[in-house]
Amino acid sequence: MRSRRWLTLGIGVKRYLLLIFLGTVILALALAMFLAFVYRTIDVPGPAGTVVYLITLQFLEHPIREIVVGIGGLIFVAVGAAMLWKSVLSVIVDPGDNLAEILYQNRRLQRGPRIVAIGGGTGLGVLLRGLKERTTNITAVVTVADDGGSSGRLREEFNLMPPGDVRQCLAALADSESLMHDLMEYRFSRGQGLQGHSLGNLLIAAMADLNDGNFERGINAISEVLRIRGRILPSTLSDVRLAAEMADQSIVRGESRIRSAGKRISRVFIEPRFVSANGEAIKEILAADMIVFGPGSVFTSVMPNLLVSDVATAVRASTAVKVYVCNVATEPGETDGYGPADHVMSFTQHVGSGLFQYTLANSNVRLKLQGSSGAHMVECDPAIQVELLDAGVQVVMADVIAVDDPCHHDPKALASALLDLYEEASREKSPEAMAVGAAR
Repeated sequence: MRSRRWLTLGIGVKRYLLLIFLGTVILALALAMFLAFVYRTIDVPGPAGTVVYLITLQFLEHPIREIVVGIGGLIFVAVGAAMLWKSVLSVIVDPGDNLAEILYQNRRLQRGPRIVAIGGGTGLGVLLRGLKERTTNITAVVTVADDGGSSGRLREEFNLMPPGDVRQCLAALADSESLMHDLMEYRFSRGQGLQGHSLGNLLIAAMADLNDGNFERGINAISEVLRIRGRILPSTLSDVRLAAEMADQSIVRGESRIRSAGKRISRVFIEPRFVSANGEAIKEILAADMIVFGPGSVFTSVMPNLLVSDVATAVRASTAVKVYVCNVATEPGETDGYGPADHVMSFTQHVGSGLFQYTLANSNVRLKLQGSSGAHMVECDPAIQVELLDAGVQVVMADVIAVDDPCHHDPKALASALLDLYEEASREKSPEAMAVGAAR
C-alpha cells in the first residue's frame, strides 16, 4: 500500500523518474557505442589485453555476455539508489513517515478550493483547524479591534496592532498544531512586565519590530518560520476601536468592555467609522472560491471585519460560494435568546443583505451544555428555515458540534460540511446545471 501511493496520478514524481530513466539509458547507450568503437579499432597487446579480454567477458557468448553485464548494472543501480534514498530521506522526513503519502497529501491540499475565512477569536481558529486538512489555499481575514489583555497592552505600549486573533490563527494553521498551540498560548504567570503576556503575542510583536514595525510583513515572516498552511491578513492596517450601542442607548467602547458589559447589544461600529481595507484581503476575497463567515462572536469577532470600508462590498462582488456558520450556542451578554435568523439579521441590520447565500446550522441539539455559563443551544426549526429562505438565505443543517465541548464546533465535522456544501453549490453553478435549470 505504501509503495502503491507512488503510482497515484498528480503527485508530480513519475514523470521526472521517467525522464531520469530515459536520460540514463541514453548515456549508457553512448558509453556502449564508445566502448564498441574502442573494442573494434584498438588492439591491446600483452597482459593488458588479457585483462581487457576478461573484463569485457569475451569468453562468453554474446547473448549471455549482455545479460550478465545487465544484471551487474541493475545490482549496482539498485544498491546505490537505495542507499541514496535512505540518506536523503533521513533529513527530509521523520523515521517511519511515508514520503509518498506526504507528497500525495500535499498535492491534494494544493488543489483544494481557495477559501477565505472571515472572523476572529476561538471560532475562527476552530474553523481553520479543520480546513487545513482539506486545502492549503486558505486565507484568514481577522479583526484587529481587540483591546484587552496582552493584546491591549502591546497595542498601547508599542503602538502595535493587536496580535491576539492573529496568534490564534497561527497556532491553528501550523503543521505541529498541538505543540504550537501550547507554545503560542503560553502565558507568563510572573515577571515584571511579562506577567499576563502570551508568548505568541510577544513573538508577533518581535517579528513586526524586526520588519520596521510593519505588522503585515511581521505576520508573513512568522508564518514562514512556523510553516503555516495558508495566509493570515488583518482586515485593515489602520488603528481601529470597536464600540457598541446597548439596548439602553448607552455607548460602550472597547471590545473587552463590550464583552463584559452584561447588556444587550443593539449595534456595533468602529472608530474611526471610515478606514481603508487591507488591499491584500480584498484581492483574496475577490479571488476566492468560497467565503466563510464565523463561527465566533457575531458582534466582536465577525462583524468588525465587515464594518471596514470595502470589505462587505468586495464580498458582494465576489462570485464565491458564501456561507455563514451559525454558532452552536448563544453567547451570554451578546446573543442571548438568538436563533439562526437573529444571527443572520444582525448582519443585514449592520451592513445590508446579500452577504451570503447559505447558513450552516447545527442539527445535533441532543447534547446538553455543561456548566452554568448561561449559554443555550441554537436551534433551527422549519419555520425559521422558511423565513431565511424568503430572505435569500438557504439553511443547511449538519451535525457539526464537538461532543466533548458542546459550546463549539468540531473542526473536522465543520470542514467536511463546508466542503460538501461547496461541491454541491459548485455543481449547481456549473454551466450544465444552469442549462438544465433554464430548460425547466
